[in-house]
Amino acid sequence: MSRNLINTVLIALGLALAASAVAQPLTKLVFYTNWFAQAEHGGFYQAVAQGIYNKHGIEVEIRMGGPQVNGLQLLAAGEMDLFMGYDIQTLGALEQGVPLVTVAATFQKDPAVLISHPGPKRLEDLKGKPIFIAPASNTTFWPWLVARYGFPMRRSAPMRSACSRFSPTRPPRSRAM
Repeated sequence: MSRNLINTVLIALGLALAASAVAQPLTKLVFYTNWFAQAEHGGFYQAVAQGIYNKHGIEVEIRMGGPQVNGLQLLAAGEMDLFMGYDIQTLGALEQGVPLVTVAATFQKDPAVLISHPGPKRLEDLKGKPIFIAPASNTTFWPWLVARYGFPMRRSAPMRSACSRFSPTRPPRSRAM
């Protein structure tokens, strides 16, 4: 091999390596959690703080969900790229033809609960009482409760994040369903 050919090959390799070392623009990604910031989300926030996503070419913006955020609707509308969703909600959306892909399971069980003032002992005892639920519940457990226990599909009011209505120093407010 001639010296000129070797030099040409080495220069070409050097240029190829230099070109690949040029910083590529980060891929932007909007990720919604399923609730306000809490311990279960810590790993996502820590990865942003430590630059782990950036190191892998992704610029992640984390936005908090909450009781009035319907992540599935925002995802379907293109307002976010990833959502920490719910198992039943995802299965229901797929059943209706919504194009979703589940990439991970962050919880082994769905942490949904119903909390009431003293009195009701069974779910059917809640019929006729105000029930406050988060919008995401409209596509998770609420349709099942409606079908199984005959609750009206229209609930009295959306749930708020505060538990103040359960305070023993404040009398409960009553609303008709």
